[in-house]
Amino acid sequence: MRAARFFPFLETLRTYTTRDFRADFMAALTVTPMAIPQAMAYALIAGVHPQYGIYACMLPVIVAALWGSARYLAAGPTNAISMVLFSTMATVSVGGALLSSLPEEARMTYVFGLALLCGLIQVGMGLARLGDLANFISHSVMVAFATGAALLIAAGQLKTVLGLTGPKPAGFFPQIGMAVQNINQINYWSLGLALLTIALILALRRISRRFPATLGALALVGAVGALLQVKERGVALVGPIPNVIPPFSLPPAFDLTALGDLFMPALAIALLGTVESLAIGKQMAAVKGDSFDGSQELIGQGLGNIAAGLTSGIPGCGSFTRSALVVTSGGNTRMGTVFSGLLALPMLFALAPLMSWLPLPALGGVLLLISFQMIDREAIRLCLVATRIDRAVLLLTFAATLILDLERAIFVGVLLSLVLFIYKTAHPRVRRLRPDDPLLRNAPPDMPPGVAVYVIEGTLFFGAIHELERQLYEEDREPARLVLLHLTRVFWLDASGAHALAQFVERCYARSIPVILVVGSRNVREILQRTGILDYLSSGFVAETINEGLHLAANLLNRVSCRDGQCVFPAPDGPPPAPPAPVAPGGSIPPAGEAGAAAATVPAGQSRTVADAASEDADPKEAERS
Repeated sequence: MRAARFFPFLETLRTYTTRDFRADFMAALTVTPMAIPQAMAYALIAGVHPQYGIYACMLPVIVAALWGSARYLAAGPTNAISMVLFSTMATVSVGGALLSSLPEEARMTYVFGLALLCGLIQVGMGLARLGDLANFISHSVMVAFATGAALLIAAGQLKTVLGLTGPKPAGFFPQIGMAVQNINQINYWSLGLALLTIALILALRRISRRFPATLGALALVGAVGALLQVKERGVALVGPIPNVIPPFSLPPAFDLTALGDLFMPALAIALLGTVESLAIGKQMAAVKGDSFDGSQELIGQGLGNIAAGLTSGIPGCGSFTRSALVVTSGGNTRMGTVFSGLLALPMLFALAPLMSWLPLPALGGVLLLISFQMIDREAIRLCLVATRIDRAVLLLTFAATLILDLERAIFVGVLLSLVLFIYKTAHPRVRRLRPDDPLLRNAPPDMPPGVAVYVIEGTLFFGAIHELERQLYEEDREPARLVLLHLTRVFWLDASGAHALAQFVERCYARSIPVILVVGSRNVREILQRTGILDYLSSGFVAETINEGLHLAANLLNRVSCRDGQCVFPAPDGPPPAPPAPVAPGGSIPPAGEAGAAAATVPAGQSRTVADAASEDADPKEAERS
């Protein structure tokens, strides 16, 4: 059990079957041919040689898969991390020189140091259990993120699929605009190969679910491209792939100045990789209904980046495209991603000449099909019709995904999730029960009129104080002879929450209205005990169930005798207990003696103070004598 905690892949190996091996190996055969060209492109975005992107597809991918949590999350170089890496080298200087201006050999040592430092930060975050933040990413955010990412992937392939020339713009709308403006320059050979790839994948899937349809389609399209000499017709090919073994690498010599210069960029890359990996990992886990441990995934991603820094790789994180391909290719366990990392090296040696002839539009067709399959129309419909908040979060996150960069859109989605969580937590529900409410079905038959029962649901903490007071005071405008606060559905409160209750009791005292608390949570009861509120009310005014509280209310009000419009209450036997000390700034509970000094005879329709009632209820014999 202890070994499985440090080596999470042991549980996978313990139940691993031959069927799992076949499925995972076929998925790896499908993913690897796509992962290598992608890694080369991302390395070029980062401003480094493509070979460093390929190195990041080997050992780092294996380590991240073995120690991660999501069985379908494939790590490696990504577009967002590569862009941040490029920006870092263009803005960070070491020894007065920009990293981008250094010779490649000197520059790469700092890149490896960035990967190593980024990995250490992520491992530390995982050990600190900060990965639980993934639980605060709402379903609406995930649906919007997946939908927006699917459209971004599709838009990013338009230039390749249509065979357009010239620089590729960044962003969804610029890419769509570029395709529309150059519609008359379409290379129909490129478009035909992309459509042929999609058609072959859909046709081969009908043969068998276990058949590697994507790999078979790529092989057939590659053969067609070689026979027809599509390169001479303007179709872009993958091109030559270097077949070299990843050399062992070391970060630069320890230097506090260099460490300080690299720490903030490494932290930025670590945070970006964390948000992307947790968002994608949660989405991939939801595909198959798996549990997801964000902290363990952070440890896996951190170890993967440490491996990248030690084996000449660039930093990376979870990839939506490759992870989705693992799922659609039929992978069963995390070993599918592990096999992908293992196959990267032999594929470089054995398939490099063949892969160099693979048309890029064929890979674009695969990505177009994947992007279409990523859109969950039923989940979108559910978010749109559920609540206004879900609908707003879905639309805002989706718009941010298309308008902003993908990494910024993820931050927007996570921020919206946290704001939504805080909003719900800071708005406890306070409602007054009507006489026909199901919670009052067991009320005593002789229940006198004037008992106001309030149900408070939610968490009472400092952020909820103003909303709680507003709702309580608005509900309190209806006249009542006795107030019963049902706190059984409150599972936690802090000093501000206790202060809100104290202020409400004080307001009721000022109007000579008794208050009975129904507290079912032991944690809440202990907090109220420590703050002195329970001692102030006395045990006769605190119940564990609503039925018990209703009987206490009926017994109290039935002892009131009224004649000629005046109600007489038994006088208290002794001084009431001292009030609790103020639990929060802004007010305090008044001394009970002041409230207890009220006259024993008051107009009908009112009751005497809760302090007097508490004194009487604390001594049943004295109540009987009264």
